[in-house]
Amino acid sequence: MTMQRKTPSKKENAVKDLEALFQKYPIFAIADLKGLKASQLQVLKKKFKDDLEIHVAKNTLVKRAMERLAKKYVKAEEITRYLSGPNAYVFSNKNPFSLYLMFERNKVESAASPGDIAPNDIVVSAGNTGLQPGPILSKFGAAKIPTKIQDGSVWIAKDTVAANKGDAISADTADLLSKLGLKPIMVGLKLRMAYDSGVIPGDVLCINLDEYKANMKVAVEYAVNLSVNAVYPTKETAPLLIAKAYAQARGLAVKSGMPIPEVIGEVMSLAERRGKALAEAVSKKHPELKL
Repeated sequence: MTMQRKTPSKKENAVKDLEALFQKYPIFAIADLKGLKASQLQVLKKKFKDDLEIHVAKNTLVKRAMERLAKKYVKAEEITRYLSGPNAYVFSNKNPFSLYLMFERNKVESAASPGDIAPNDIVVSAGNTGLQPGPILSKFGAAKIPTKIQDGSVWIAKDTVAANKGDAISADTADLLSKLGLKPIMVGLKLRMAYDSGVIPGDVLCINLDEYKANMKVAVEYAVNLSVNAVYPTKETAPLLIAKAYAQARGLAVKSGMPIPEVIGEVMSLAERRGKALAEAVSKKHPELKL
């Protein structure tokens, strides 16, 4: 009797695929999928296909794949504690901070849902909405958007703020914005953590780039000043130290009246000024000398 070879299950194949990705890429991140639709995720996948791979998988399968790579992920428990809720797994060779900024700068437009916080003032423009008069008018009224009926449809009378920045969007306003074809909410992948030879929590990845650059500039200025004042030569400060030493030596030579070719002109000019000043002072006390 011939024994039939057991066909690997879909779960086993999925684990193997994940294991291969963990082996292929040195860096991966766990991203929160909450609020992100499948179509929006596809947009991000397509946009970043040359820089990274995004996969959605069950947390249990990811944990199983990591268990098989115990030598690579020695402290796996620091990673597996993030395996909860709906997640996307990002695999890349890019720096984790670069990954975070990529997703922050490339969010996808989304329709508002009740309870969403307005990221900016949401303005509806004056003009024909194309909507038929009826119950919709009460929603315009609740949102305090002035309307008029013209040519059998609802027109917005003037540009109006439907929700202020920071406000929670009501169910009626969300429904109204959707009917107007507006997508005021920006959604994207928010990294919960990243791994690059160690776990980097999401709040650490969230850096203010402008503030970081400003701090780096100040730090460099302080370091240069310290190096120059301590007369500690480095590649960056050696030219400054040489220039400072030259200026100080030149000043000393001029003040001491040292007649060397580099400063003889300045020495003579200083001697002349001092002579004139002395003559003027003597003349004030002894005008009979007629200096």
